[in-house]
Amino acid sequence: MKKFITVVPLQKDGQLKKYVYRAMGNSRLQLDTAVSFPILTAMHGYLEPGERSKLVALWQDTEDGRRNLRILREQMEEVCAKRNLALPELDSVKIGMEDTVSTHADNFRKLIDRVEDDDELFACITFGTKPASQTVLMAVQYAYRIKRNASISCIVYGGVDRSMGEDPTQWAPAVYDETALAQLDEIVRLLADRGVSNPREAIREILSL
Repeated sequence: MKKFITVVPLQKDGQLKKYVYRAMGNSRLQLDTAVSFPILTAMHGYLEPGERSKLVALWQDTEDGRRNLRILREQMEEVCAKRNLALPELDSVKIGMEDTVSTHADNFRKLIDRVEDDDELFACITFGTKPASQTVLMAVQYAYRIKRNASISCIVYGGVDRSMGEDPTQWAPAVYDETALAQLDEIVRLLADRGVSNPREAIREILSL
């Protein structure tokens, strides 16, 4: 099953903006509809009509977390309606409020309980704290390494370049395909496991392809 994983942000009411993200490095991520959640660009680009899927959303039980989870559901419905996609099952996973190791370890456990053999995984690392994003990456890499025939199809990151000033019409929102970073991490692991004598040179050659 195609599974999409994201962290629900904690922006205050009115602060969660919508953007038409320009796809960088992967044209399938181009979604010409304004959304607040970059994971929806992957959903729009990779799902086919009638295909079953699931959205795993990590959220914190606060007023902002509950509201933004609701907005995520609403925008997902809008994006799916645009392409006549079957609405993904929403699996909302309540997570802890602290950035302690034990909290993120528990979040990791909750995520790996939700991946299965033959899953095709998509993840967004835009929102949440840095440890939360790392936890999401760890979970999809766990699935790839441990689960039979599981794959990582796309890891997205949404950013907004505000360097042109305070006028929002001049900002440049973009969604980036960061999947190659996970692939590079996997290559490093394989080189270490195999005891390659000159791993730096091997990585240099791979990056030059």
